[in-house]
Amino acid sequence: MSSLREYKGPQRPVCVMPLFRLGLLAWLWGSGILPAVQPPAGDPFLFFHPSVVITPAERQRLDRGQVLVRVLPGRDQEISVLAATAFDRAGDALVQGVRRIEELKRGPYVLAIGRFSDPPVIDDLSGLSLDDEDLEAIRKCHPSGCGVKLSGPEIERLRRAAESGSDWKNSVQNAFRGLVLERLSAYRARGHEGIRPYQDTREPIDLKTEFSGILRNSPYLTERMPHFAAYLEGYPRIQAAAPESFFYWSKEKIGRKPVIMVTHVSIIRGENRLELPEVLVAGKQVFATHYLNGALALTAVVGGQNGTPRFLVYLNRSRVDILGGLLGWIKRTLVEERLESETGGIFQALTDRLRSFGTGAK
Repeated sequence: MSSLREYKGPQRPVCVMPLFRLGLLAWLWGSGILPAVQPPAGDPFLFFHPSVVITPAERQRLDRGQVLVRVLPGRDQEISVLAATAFDRAGDALVQGVRRIEELKRGPYVLAIGRFSDPPVIDDLSGLSLDDEDLEAIRKCHPSGCGVKLSGPEIERLRRAAESGSDWKNSVQNAFRGLVLERLSAYRARGHEGIRPYQDTREPIDLKTEFSGILRNSPYLTERMPHFAAYLEGYPRIQAAAPESFFYWSKEKIGRKPVIMVTHVSIIRGENRLELPEVLVAGKQVFATHYLNGALALTAVVGGQNGTPRFLVYLNRSRVDILGGLLGWIKRTLVEERLESETGGIFQALTDRLRSFGTGAK
């Protein structure tokens, strides 16, 4: 599930100071200047502590059945958002829903989606197409200057397809589908190391480096589920914690341009340990055509043990290319405001669908 939307202009006054204060407090806690708040015994959100601390006021909102959305402090080109709500279904409801990813993600922001076969085949991509704006951008592409996130050899390959005469658009569409399949096959064979760096800008972007940076900022994974974190970062070389997993492609309305991406989904259970989610689903971005250099989305069912209530939690960390430059902090503020305003409705729709997939809480 992806929630990032590009902001197209302020719809209300931008409030910078709350974001600044939140970031300052997070730095003070992380540096040890302020003591970390200890979670109460049996806290269902223990897994995310101390990176995410649910305040008493927020817990009251959750207990009243409201959706909690919070943009987390970010740095460099990383954006992070948390959403949570009470969930009256067992963790199996999340598993069942994710297995039906095409139904689960349907909505106004998902323009097309398809799950890959095992192994993937080109027919899995029959419903995927580039918009005309991307087709025109590919005709003008060159290394260090391209409107689509591509490697140098991919740019040359698609440009040759664009020179094929009057039917050039279909030629580019077919070549692009082949490229998507080849990228996924390379990832399945060697992980992110198998995918060439993006060369759409002056500085090449290495996907493995981008994802490793996201994982470093996710201590709830690296410290509480180190084997699973190692699996996500080292796939396919590391298989010790290999969970149920699959791949899907999607075309999503994220910013001004629709984004085509491939996602690696992994499902793991918490082994009845109080500090772990009942079920955790990780959505690791394999690649994307715009905006996103890397992303990791976690969806979890937490609580439900010893009579505690269950909650559905979503936490997404993304590396966003538009946040760089001299005015990056302004762009961040605008994007975070838009992200916070839209995530609640998207997350509520996801929760409602998941409730329809599962039976009552066990």
